[in-house]
Amino acid sequence: MKYLLLFSCFLLFSANFYGQRLYGTISDAETDQPIAGVNVFIKSLKKGVTSKNDGVFYFEQADGLKKEDTILFNMVGYKTRTLTLEEYESQNNKIKLSEEQFNSSKLLKSSGRIISIGSTNKNSE
Repeated sequence: MKYLLLFSCFLLFSANFYGQRLYGTISDAETDQPIAGVNVFIKSLKKGVTSKNDGVFYFEQADGLKKEDTILFNMVGYKTRTLTLEEYESQNNKIKLSEEQFNSSKLLKSSGRIISIGSTNKNSE
C-alpha cells in the first residue's frame, strides 16, 4: 500500500513537471489519407510544428493554453483552417483539410517555383 501511494504521488508530480501536451492527426477531407508537412501553429504560444508522414503532429509543451486559444493548420494546396482549442478538442484531435482549387490561368511555373500572375496597378505620371 505504501508503494502504491508513493507511485501515485510520483505520477502526479511527473505529469505536472512535463506539462500539457497537444497532439493530433491531419488527413485529407476527401480521401481520408494522412497529410505530411502540414504547418500547425499555436498563436498564443508562438510555436509551430509540422505533421509527420503519418499525419501526426505533436507539441511537447503546450502549457497555459485556454479554450479560446487558436490553432492554425496551413499547407500549400489545402485551405487554411483556424480552430479554437475547444473546437479542436470537440473533433477528437482529428483534423480534415480540404483541397484548395487554383485558377491555373493566373499561375506560372518558373524555375520550379509558382509565380502568381495578376493585374498590377501602375501609377501614371
